[in-house]
Amino acid sequence: MLGAISLRAVLAGVAVGTLLAAIMYLFGFVLAPAAAGELVLLISLLGGLIGGGWMAGRLPSFNGRFNGSVCGLGIAAVVVVVARLGGSPAPSSQVLILAVLAIVVGGGAGWSGGRRR
Repeated sequence: MLGAISLRAVLAGVAVGTLLAAIMYLFGFVLAPAAAGELVLLISLLGGLIGGGWMAGRLPSFNGRFNGSVCGLGIAAVVVVVARLGGSPAPSSQVLILAVLAIVVGGGAGWSGGRRR
């Protein structure tokens, strides 16, 4: 049986994850040297995926891993849209890697957030 999606939990996870990633990136941009720009971006993206997936897995009383994975895909979609609007010529292979990373990290964080007992 496929899992049921809690839309409220997924949207809350996408909002929290995107906000967390943006805050982490701003702090990293201010504190880190300019040469570490890609590393700051990667760390803030992973932090956003973990925070959003955990939130999406924590809110519903069922299927935390599935909700976390869908939330991770939502955050990845936000990243792709912002990158395309900013003029990034990212190839399709990098977008697929981002999607797989978002599913795995978001699902793991959702599973961790959904463990209540």
